[in-house]
Amino acid sequence: MTDSTPDLLRPLTDSFGREMKYLRVSLTDRCNFRCTYCRPENKEVKTHDEMLSFEEVARVVSIVASLGVNKVRLTGGEPLVRKGVVDCVQLLSGIEGITDLAMTTNAVLLDMYAARLKAAGLSRLNVSFDTLDHERFSRLTAGGKLSEVIKGLNVAVEEGLVPIKLNTVLMRGFNDEEVPAIIDFAADHGFTPRFIEFMPMSDGLDWKKSYISVDELLERDEVRARIDLTAMESRDHTASLYLPLKDGRGEVGFITPISKRFCDHCNRLRLTADGRLRVCLPSDEDADLKKAMRAGATDEDLINIIRNVVLRKPESGEYTYETLGRKRSMVEIGG
Repeated sequence: MTDSTPDLLRPLTDSFGREMKYLRVSLTDRCNFRCTYCRPENKEVKTHDEMLSFEEVARVVSIVASLGVNKVRLTGGEPLVRKGVVDCVQLLSGIEGITDLAMTTNAVLLDMYAARLKAAGLSRLNVSFDTLDHERFSRLTAGGKLSEVIKGLNVAVEEGLVPIKLNTVLMRGFNDEEVPAIIDFAADHGFTPRFIEFMPMSDGLDWKKSYISVDELLERDEVRARIDLTAMESRDHTASLYLPLKDGRGEVGFITPISKRFCDHCNRLRLTADGRLRVCLPSDEDADLKKAMRAGATDEDLINIIRNVVLRKPESGEYTYETLGRKRSMVEIGG
């Protein structure tokens, strides 16, 4: 770089003064499940050449780390179906400035990968966990087996790949009555459950029919019997609300992207599997870093592209409150 390096490496801040510290990286849009809220019917997957190589991913992560990003989460699709994923973790864990390298997975392949991921430098896991009912799980995932998920969780614990959070997307009439059971299951196994409001992120999905707010959930007697609501903290527009269990066996998280927005302090960016840097989950504003890199962009060129798209990050993201979702479904963007 040139004498302008100190200016180039100033913190990555948007036009509203929010400093970007967190990057979610989708390694693939492929998955061994086909969850209805994530992947629309007949959605085509990217070819190998259309996706970023691990070296290209590492280059982007290195650049944003030099600009102040210190937290990276690997997502998909299902990141563990990407060949060589352990090598990618090894690459990223060695990047200066990255202090937290995590992964979101459906856990099915953890029995094969947990030990290797731990050794490669992965810090922790979030596991998609939408139901405890085996038949319901199979229906949601188009044939997935809940027993394989539980096996993967057990192996991850045995290998010390902890802590583990369980992510449950709330869907009225599907799993909302299971919330107490999921809380108990998580407490029994030392996991932290997190309940996430359903978002309109998939074309053709009846979002309004499935949506249930966290506030409504917290009014239910079986939920209130387990959670210490006297510890209700000020949200301060943060992404997660965590409340302790009354029996002292941990806490429960609630994510409210619809009912209580947390845009004021959003510090997240998303890198899609095909190399687009997305600055807001429900906004289609992004920059094509893959195209720039493959056209010979220097690191300074990429820094300028990244800064320019971050400056276009909206003050508040707007979800599409209709039957249709965004131009790109969740499986393309990364969870």
